[in-house]
Amino acid sequence: MNLTIGILEGGGVAPVFASHFSSFTESFRRFLAPDGSGPELRPYRCYQGEFPDAADTCDGWLITGSAASVYDGDDWISQLEAFVRSASENRPVVGICFGHQLIGQAFGGTVEKAPGWGIGVHRHDIIAPGAPVDHLELLASHQDQVISPPSEAQVLGGSEFCPIGAMSIGRNVLSIQNHPEMTKIFAADLYQNRRPVMGDAIVDAALSSLDRSTNEADARTWILDHVYRT
Repeated sequence: MNLTIGILEGGGVAPVFASHFSSFTESFRRFLAPDGSGPELRPYRCYQGEFPDAADTCDGWLITGSAASVYDGDDWISQLEAFVRSASENRPVVGICFGHQLIGQAFGGTVEKAPGWGIGVHRHDIIAPGAPVDHLELLASHQDQVISPPSEAQVLGGSEFCPIGAMSIGRNVLSIQNHPEMTKIFAADLYQNRRPVMGDAIVDAALSSLDRSTNEADARTWILDHVYRT
């Protein structure tokens, strides 16, 4: 069965990174369907006010990352929160990075800046009974994080730096802080570009971490199983 996943984009690709991919949807297409098969992805530029007509327009939904913070107070963020709450009643919803944080805030949790940057390869141990993996070792690029989860959320795992690194809400909602769709080539370019903001020590450590193995294939299986199972 080939499903349609609506990609709820939280931002566009900066021109300096255009050689890597043209949109966040393209990066997720490469991640979710590396061999060209898999679900159809339908993009919605939520950050520009473009939203689906209804929650049942697609079989499932995925909220991307963003340069924005969920607590910025922009109208499109509030609209996206309302859509996600509605969609999650009858459709599977997945949030990645900003999407993870938006889910946290939309359902009553708290999102704040952490005392430092999370960049490079980060390991999150998955502690939830019955989870399909025991850890996620993925590329990270964030400072904001969920610091208190929604009351109905189950924290699935995390790390010392990011204790709420993955969570679920009921049967339909799954969210992951780090980036399974990000490539190491793009990450290296991104971190170098942010060196003036993050500082040499943090960026150099992140670049060194790129030698570590990652298990984005496990994350892909988990996400697709969530969408298809739900």
